Amino acid sequence: MRTRKKTEELQEKTTAQEGDTFNYQQLIKNTLLHNDQFLKATLSLPANKQDGNWTKVVIRPVMIRGKKHLQFSYFDAQRDITKNYAGEEQLQQIDVLLSLEFKYIHLYTQAQTTQIHITKKNKVQIHSTKATGEHQKGDLSHDRQKKTFLAEPAAVPFLQAVGIVGNHGKINVDMYSKYRQIQEFIKLVFQTGALEHLPASLLHVVDAGCGNAYLTFAFYYYLHEYLQRSTEMIGIDSRSEPLEKHQEKVVQLGWTDLQFETSTIIDFHPRVAPHIVLSLHACDTATDEALAQGIQWGSSLLVSVPCCHHHLQVQLEQQPAPAPFSSVLRHSILKERLGDILTDDFRVLILQIMGYQADIVQFVSNEHTAKNLMIRARKSHRPGNLRAVHEYKNLKAFWNVTPYLEQLLAEHITRYLD
Repeated sequence: MRTRKKTEELQEKTTAQEGDTFNYQQLIKNTLLHNDQFLKATLSLPANKQDGNWTKVVIRPVMIRGKKHLQFSYFDAQRDITKNYAGEEQLQQIDVLLSLEFKYIHLYTQAQTTQIHITKKNKVQIHSTKATGEHQKGDLSHDRQKKTFLAEPAAVPFLQAVGIVGNHGKINVDMYSKYRQIQEFIKLVFQTGALEHLPASLLHVVDAGCGNAYLTFAFYYYLHEYLQRSTEMIGIDSRSEPLEKHQEKVVQLGWTDLQFETSTIIDFHPRVAPHIVLSLHACDTATDEALAQGIQWGSSLLVSVPCCHHHLQVQLEQQPAPAPFSSVLRHSILKERLGDILTDDFRVLILQIMGYQADIVQFVSNEHTAKNLMIRARKSHRPGNLRAVHEYKNLKAFWNVTPYLEQLLAEHITRYLD
């Protein structure tokens, strides 16, 4: 009891001395190792980006065979690994993580939530708020059932409304791949850590080229129902017929802040600039339109799974292949795949030039969809990344092509390419 009181006093002190030289690392150790009200900790965005570093780590206490352990869940773009530690191993693992200098740390106890932010100038900002809702009660069960957010009973009504789950309460056989796709899409969005740093107030989201809207419904459910975040979301598509049916389902579910609108992506004008822009399998240049719109809106998070890459393919076919690639482009399937790779690489470089931290990860395995690469971009710095500019100009000159995304952003990106 004395230890817990000491830790709470320590936390109060850090809040009062926000930005000074207080040893925030000791606060983390005290909370994880000595506070019996500790529930969970998340660490994201390591400053030391060495090979093999994890982009996010979640720590929580668990009971194994009557003994308290700390469970560490490590995430990167491709994997998530969970390990349990007891005794001295706990401190060793904590020291390893602290050496990576994560920029954002959240400590959750039954009494309060503490946010620690390490700025670019290495200033330590610490802020604590009283715990509410889900963080008022802990669960130390190691063997608790591993459920995804879609496995929660509350997800069944919307899954049935969109036809993924039947009246029998189970996933329809022909919809398993779609279920897997939306599940993995949102999992990869979560792993970016971006959702934790968006405004705590109302979130605005656009699903560009929503089509059958499986993702639209799932993402709204995840934010609004599962995470309890105030959310206004709109799905747009050029076809009006499916949107009318989607709107009927929205009324059926009682979701007043999910709407659909008929519009092409490039012509859509949101009432409020969205924090998040999504696009799942928007065909060919529709993906570029979604990314261009998100960049011009200043959206904090852009997530896209491209589909079809015809625009650059046409340019490649209209000119001789660069000498080293003559044998590659002689085969139509290799030419197609090379065009896909180049298109997405150009997209990522443009995002980096325009101030985003961007990467490409595998979305799902080939058994679920052949179009299984995801572009994730989080706004993180000022435009004009010199490395990205250099690489983009060299790649463009070598292939003698002009990506469609550059054409869409001409008035914004030209200043960095001249």
